[in-house]
Amino acid sequence: MTRPYALLRAGFPFHQTIGMRRVTTYPMDVAFGDDGMLFVLNRNDGAGGEIRRTNWDDEDLDTIGKGFVWPVQIIRDAGETFYVSDEGNHTISKWDRDGASKGSWGEHGDGDGQLNRPSGIALDGDGNMLVADTLNHRVQRFTTDGKFLGKFGSFGTGPGELNMPWGVAVDEDGTVLVADWRNDRVQRFSANGEFISQFGSSGSGDGQLNRPAGVSIDMHGDIFVADRGNNRIAQFDHTGRYVDQFIGDATLSKSGRIYIMSNPKVLRAREMTTLEESRRLRGPAAVRFNGDDGFMYIPDFGSHRIQVYRKEAQVLTEDEIWPEQKSPFLYTV
Repeated sequence: MTRPYALLRAGFPFHQTIGMRRVTTYPMDVAFGDDGMLFVLNRNDGAGGEIRRTNWDDEDLDTIGKGFVWPVQIIRDAGETFYVSDEGNHTISKWDRDGASKGSWGEHGDGDGQLNRPSGIALDGDGNMLVADTLNHRVQRFTTDGKFLGKFGSFGTGPGELNMPWGVAVDEDGTVLVADWRNDRVQRFSANGEFISQFGSSGSGDGQLNRPAGVSIDMHGDIFVADRGNNRIAQFDHTGRYVDQFIGDATLSKSGRIYIMSNPKVLRAREMTTLEESRRLRGPAAVRFNGDDGFMYIPDFGSHRIQVYRKEAQVLTEDEIWPEQKSPFLYTV
């Protein structure tokens, strides 16, 4: 990813709904196969979880990777090995695309290399894994086989300190972004774990956050935060300047329509109710991008579906836009 000089953000319209209650049950996260298949990490009713495979045609393909306790996030490497963080058993597990286990690692504790409720995971430019070690209030770095490489962060509210970090992402120059869950902010660290900057504050206004969870960076360097307590996705530019929010615009998915059409009682109930609330996001814990196709995937946890938006933006060169201003424009006539 090469960060553009500037962007003409033309829009970010809703594109499609994928999944339904019986397939994408409490979806926590989503990863992508080379063939466009979606690997949806579900939490079942109560304890447990699974990976459910689906696609753009909203087909329920199969279930793989069972045996989780309380799964949080799923990512993949270049070889289509998938990694799942499980806060219930303090481990990172590995799976191939067909659901065969490739082992797991992790030990409960607070020592170097030990984990306590791991949540967000991300791969850096060297192929090593960053893990949000949530209840140890730090981020640790491992090889993908679980060898401890280093750590940064400690409990607190000051710059560089963390209180239950959740999401983690790495940008094109190795900078690490951490969603600092209980501090309602996102912090930026160097690749070596040195504090750089932060953005966000507690609240529900523009640019404010309420228990931020997953964080992702798109092909333009824009930052997207699953603002879980506010039931939305917040968008920021690469500097942390607030840009936009997404509160949900879901339509019925193909599988949802088939299910409802086979149930006259459900059809009547839907006919009798208002529908605005049914469109909205409910407790999203992640937000994902798949390469540079512009699609944003939001696992809509409380509504058992994936909401998909598509970014419309034009990359601008330095000679196509005015220089960046140090102060707001003042107009005179």
